[in-house]
Amino acid sequence: MHYLSRYFLLSDHVNSNVLVPNWRISALRIILTAGVILCFSVFCHTLNAAIEFNLIYIIVLAASFSVTMATLLIASRKYFTLCAHALLLSIVAATISMNVFLTDINLAKVGSMYMYACPIIALMLLGVRTALGYAILNIVPFYFIINNVDISSLTSINTQLPNSDWYISGLLFLFFNICIPLAVARTIVAAKRLNQTMAESNSHLAAKKELYRTFFTESSIAKIIIDSDNTVIDFNSQAKTLFGFKATVKNSTVKLDKLLPNLVIVANQHKDQVFKYKNTYKTVHCQQVTNSNYCVLRFDDCTEQHQIKQNLLAMEQENKRLRYSDGQTHLPNREWFELQCERFVAKYQGDFYIVVTQSANNEYLNLKYSKADAKAHLVSAYKRLKDSNEALVLCAHVGNNKLAFIITTSTTNEIEHKLLNEIKHVVDEPYIIRGEKYQQSFLFGFSNFPRQGKSSANVLNNAIEALKLADNHRPINGYDEKRSQEFLEKHEISMLLDEALHNGELELHYQPKVTHDGKCIGLEALARWNSQTLGVVSPAVFIPIAEEYRMISRLTDLIIQKVCAQIATWSKDEIPLVPVAINISLLDFGQSDFMSKLVKYLADFNVKPSQIELELTETSLEANQEYSLALMQNLQSWGFTISVDDFGVGYSNIARLAEYPINKLKLDRSLISQVTSSTRQKSLVKAIHVMCDELGIKCVSEGVETQQQVEIMANMGCKEFQGFYFSKPLSASHYNEHIKQQGLNFNPKKYQKINAAHRIKSLL
Repeated sequence: MHYLSRYFLLSDHVNSNVLVPNWRISALRIILTAGVILCFSVFCHTLNAAIEFNLIYIIVLAASFSVTMATLLIASRKYFTLCAHALLLSIVAATISMNVFLTDINLAKVGSMYMYACPIIALMLLGVRTALGYAILNIVPFYFIINNVDISSLTSINTQLPNSDWYISGLLFLFFNICIPLAVARTIVAAKRLNQTMAESNSHLAAKKELYRTFFTESSIAKIIIDSDNTVIDFNSQAKTLFGFKATVKNSTVKLDKLLPNLVIVANQHKDQVFKYKNTYKTVHCQQVTNSNYCVLRFDDCTEQHQIKQNLLAMEQENKRLRYSDGQTHLPNREWFELQCERFVAKYQGDFYIVVTQSANNEYLNLKYSKADAKAHLVSAYKRLKDSNEALVLCAHVGNNKLAFIITTSTTNEIEHKLLNEIKHVVDEPYIIRGEKYQQSFLFGFSNFPRQGKSSANVLNNAIEALKLADNHRPINGYDEKRSQEFLEKHEISMLLDEALHNGELELHYQPKVTHDGKCIGLEALARWNSQTLGVVSPAVFIPIAEEYRMISRLTDLIIQKVCAQIATWSKDEIPLVPVAINISLLDFGQSDFMSKLVKYLADFNVKPSQIELELTETSLEANQEYSLALMQNLQSWGFTISVDDFGVGYSNIARLAEYPINKLKLDRSLISQVTSSTRQKSLVKAIHVMCDELGIKCVSEGVETQQQVEIMANMGCKEFQGFYFSKPLSASHYNEHIKQQGLNFNPKKYQKINAAHRIKSLL
């Protein structure tokens, strides 16, 4: 049913054609559908008889009308008018065919009555004019019927189809009793729907009229309706009373500006306007009426609000005056200075220096005297600055007892070694505070515009930063852009490192720890960072940043987790396991939950404590000796190996070796590098070995790079080596590949022999 309703357009809600209503297309489709069925039925029913009596014209006519009706039905939606005219012409053609091919004059008269349906169909589909035309045309068949006109003689046909009277009468019956009534019924339904819609529209209009009366005529707010030419169309009683309009204004073409000269309405302006009427002020809101050229003006009294606004404006002017001065010293403040600097930039159009100065004895002054005395001293310094040099302009108090001013010189050397020295000499002269002389020493920081800042506020901040680095030894200090850039770069790296730690982007490389003959007995896990933004970042860069920005504990946690996961993977892949050393910082060692987190990570990956070696720096032990000793003893009780890393860097406390339970001592590369060239250094290292032997501590030679270093250290009794001579830090995949090919052997000499043997074998 839904398909039939959509096909015959039985609904009038959505119009299928912007020019033709649904009901007309629906009526046309009903007639054409019935016509197709009737013509095709006649074609099928008469086919055998027409062939038997050799009446080919019957087959041609029935087939032609069937095809015509079907074609019109298909094209009816897109080409409605053409199809409607074609339908009417088809009916005329059918009438003519009956008169030409029927030999029975009475039957031909009945067929002529088909044309009587044309005015009704034309009226439904095309309108009154077309219907009137076909009504006039129907005079022809009426004349033929009355006067028994026979035009069958125009053809040589003298035989007609048997039972032709049944076909003609039956078609006429079905056409006038089914096709046309169905189309008329569709038209009547559309008319009823239209009447219902009109009734609803009338109700809606009545409601709108009542709404208009409520919101306009009887409104307590004055309202005026104007057109696009600002002509007054209507106004309510409130507007009439307020403005004293006469009733005749509604019937005339008076412009609004004639009635209210102070009010100017601008087209398409939706912003509320305020205009003065006598001693009052009115807010005018203009609301455009949808789909019309009319505009409704609403007038609200805003006299009180306007008075408040005027008072606020006066207060704002006073606040603006106070805004640019310090509340205690009454000197121009920072906001005034920055504003004047911007104006100075636009007017001067050259480079200049912003200088910030402050007393080095400011804290002492605040403690010894009252705040009022300190402010009076600042005002005195301000006055001296104003009078000290002609090149000095725009002096102001920029907060925290700091004074800022501008010097219009283009030479850094001149400002640093001449002008500021002269100004300093003036402002450093003794001040009288409570009748006593008081000596001051002022510090200066300066920055250049525009070389060291794109705005005056930025340059001022740079000058304040430069002042922070000034002291009594260097009282005049210029802004160092390189230092500032280094700070920014370090801060940016810290943010990227924070993100990398959060996403676990850092990788681990493993550097073998070997015996003197190259057999691997341990590994050291080293963090590597290949940033998508920065590329490869050296550990010497990001590890100090991690310590400074308190991210080192997160980095250590990540390394421990990755080491434990890697040990578990090696165990699963049956790769020989050796202890893995992890560097522990002072911040890690000082955390109360360090031990519990470490044990948890090992438990998560089923890693034994004996497989982990913890490398501590000497500074880790100095922070809290009692706590450090207890923690190290606890770690050793669990089975962890404790090493002291970088021994020999700076000041090393030899006595600490006896105080703490240390398993290994890693000699720094600075000691190892000189054993081949310095006898004293060699003796020192040998003495450390002897001492470690007595204490039961293993020595590890770190940073070995030559065979000679290995031999010397081995002769001293060193059992463990680490350095580029044996291997650089390897990724886990490269380490796995080496173990599969060479086993745990990292002896460079043996590599050379094996490689030579492979080359000889390949040649043979």
